[in-house]
Amino acid sequence: MKFRGKMIDPNCIKQFIGILGCMTKLGKSCILRITTTDLYFIVRESQTISTSPLIWCTLDEGHFFSEFGMEGLSTVDNEIYLEFVAENVARTLTALKVSGTAKSVKIKLTKKLSSPCLTFEIDLPSGSNHSRLVVHDIPVNLVPRRLWNDYVEPEVVDPDISVHMPQLRLMKSIIERMKNLANMATLHVTSEGLLTLTVETEAVSVTSHFDNLHVEKQKEDEASVTIELKRLSNFLAHEQLNPQKVVCDVLQSKLMHLNFLSDSYSLQYFLPGINDQ
Repeated sequence: MKFRGKMIDPNCIKQFIGILGCMTKLGKSCILRITTTDLYFIVRESQTISTSPLIWCTLDEGHFFSEFGMEGLSTVDNEIYLEFVAENVARTLTALKVSGTAKSVKIKLTKKLSSPCLTFEIDLPSGSNHSRLVVHDIPVNLVPRRLWNDYVEPEVVDPDISVHMPQLRLMKSIIERMKNLANMATLHVTSEGLLTLTVETEAVSVTSHFDNLHVEKQKEDEASVTIELKRLSNFLAHEQLNPQKVVCDVLQSKLMHLNFLSDSYSLQYFLPGINDQ
């Protein structure tokens, strides 16, 4: 199996590093699936109050990479599945700070000391028109073919109501305050474009209202789901990814599904309802 990609556009590098950083902060391990047309990041989170959420991110290789080549497991199964520890990549990103200074970033599947690695070669400016090449090797595990079905693309959500999310930074700020009151909150949306988020304790009940939201789709007049505030807060911390729009799907009592959409990537976050055990 072979994989090699090169990024030279500063905006693409910054966006790629931002997405990778988001993945590494939301789970302990991450799956990178490589095909001839797309890259996929898949995160399975450990169980908390609710059942395990799932993150699925699709990147268009034609947008991000100026050079791209891969050879999969076989001509029939022409894909590569790699698993890596999120913390290892997070440390690399922090140390390099590549998003603002890298002239180019190469990513390759390599073998170091008989172990597979995802190798980052970062070309950094070094003054006087010279370059400095920084190389970081991230150990990876090759996912065997028999386990590929564990990481199939999630089924399309058929929500009761789907609305465009309000400003993420404002939503994040409100959720941060609510976290100080309770572990969970009830999200309620209506066909009139009203979204409310409510926390209730023995001492207090607090509700935030967002109205006049665009309704993308509706089967019911209203829908609600109880979700874990910490997990939602962790995800919304990455609003700097600057998606063109964020769609929130609600399936009554079962699921909150957030979809970050742009021309070059889509990022889905599945947050099951706490009562949907």
